[in-house]
Amino acid sequence: MTAADRTEKSSAIRAKRRGNSLGIWFFEIMLRAFGLKGAYGLLHLVCLHYLLFDREAVAAGMTYVEKRFPGSGVLQNYRHVYRLFVNQGRQLIDRYVIAGKPDYFQYEQISTDETLHALQESTRGVVLLTSHAGNWQVALRQMGHLKKRICLVMRPEDNPALRDSLQLGGLEAKPVKVIDPLGHLGGVLEMMQALGEGDVVCIMGDRAYGFDTLEVPFLGEPAYFPYGAFLVAAAAECPVLALLTHKISERAYIADISNMWYPVYGKGKSKREQLSKWLGNYVSLLETFVEKHPYECFLFHNVWAQEGKGA
Repeated sequence: MTAADRTEKSSAIRAKRRGNSLGIWFFEIMLRAFGLKGAYGLLHLVCLHYLLFDREAVAAGMTYVEKRFPGSGVLQNYRHVYRLFVNQGRQLIDRYVIAGKPDYFQYEQISTDETLHALQESTRGVVLLTSHAGNWQVALRQMGHLKKRICLVMRPEDNPALRDSLQLGGLEAKPVKVIDPLGHLGGVLEMMQALGEGDVVCIMGDRAYGFDTLEVPFLGEPAYFPYGAFLVAAAAECPVLALLTHKISERAYIADISNMWYPVYGKGKSKREQLSKWLGNYVSLLETFVEKHPYECFLFHNVWAQEGKGA
């Protein structure tokens, strides 16, 4: 077992400890009795517990906070981490609610004719680039009307209680297919097949999941983001569409799908250089989002630590 495998296994074990069936049951009771406000209120106590006793979670949040708020002191940074925990909890609750009530939240969309055509009318596949920022699951719920099948490239949920309560099925038009990036060849063959059939393949733009990374600036320092989404799109000759969501009120979200790129290799530059440019466009977009909505970035993963490189 490699060091990376051991780290992955250790993280999975710890993830199982965060949240359990009894805890989720309490949130269900609060939702039924007091609605969102009641469930959100309970979060403050739960998140305070994590802030005080879950050193790994705090350290993961602190890595981002120190980059996003470079002038803050120690106590202020802990306050930032606490707000991150609360906002992430709210969005997990929203995911649970929308699983049973798809129309519970209002949904506003920022798009262009070109991006709408790619999603709704084009027979070609689309790589939908999601991030650990905002609540992309809510946006996917609104895509149940698409003619295209939605394929999620994601690891199985480590926490069985969360896996059972936060189901991603129910996108009524077509069932969601999950492609495991830890499977054969990182799931690339399945991604290519899905794109060849005209499906929407959702890939996380800020987690490597086996893909190599390239160095790009993020929040003032060199960071390492995976270029796999653009590599796959270039091979499949399909566009990459970025998805970013923002919670604008208790029961309303806004989703931005107005940014799209067509990764096609040109002559005169190396593939690595061209991949770096497309990747840089995405990271710049993510940085703009984080600057506007600092407590909706749930990047509890150190992208400033190099894991892989090359093209």
